[in-house]
Amino acid sequence: MTNTNCLENLACPKCGNDDCLRIAVTAVATVTDDGAEVTGAIDWHDRSFATCPCCGHDGTVGDFRIPAPDKHLHRPDLPPDPEDMNERRSKWADAAIRVFRNVTGTDEEDALGDLLADLMHWSDRNQYDFEAALFRARDHYEAETCDPAQPIANR
Repeated sequence: MTNTNCLENLACPKCGNDDCLRIAVTAVATVTDDGAEVTGAIDWHDRSFATCPCCGHDGTVGDFRIPAPDKHLHRPDLPPDPEDMNERRSKWADAAIRVFRNVTGTDEEDALGDLLADLMHWSDRNQYDFEAALFRARDHYEAETCDPAQPIANR
């Protein structure tokens, strides 16, 4: 699930985990002989140590930061989003591409095509009909981007 709060724009660059990170924080606490209780704000920054509990990858919080999109790039007009889910769907796909690139070393330009080709190989070895899955994916995409105001016959 893509985070929209404390861990917004943070994910493990190795495995894509964005649910939970261990981060070395600065905090104010009340400390007694019985223990400690955090009583103030908890803070961290991009140089704070972080580790992924899923795969053990560690580095700084900055290493786990998902780069912001280049605002100088032209953003195309996006299709309708009747369920208000397509931004999340795009982020899920981005997490998968990031993990694929990290594991394979593929550059950004080739990542989508290489991943699709590898999924074709995977389909061959796991008795899946890739073309049928692609057809079904196109159906899903069409349903997820249809204009609800447009008559069904014109979609």
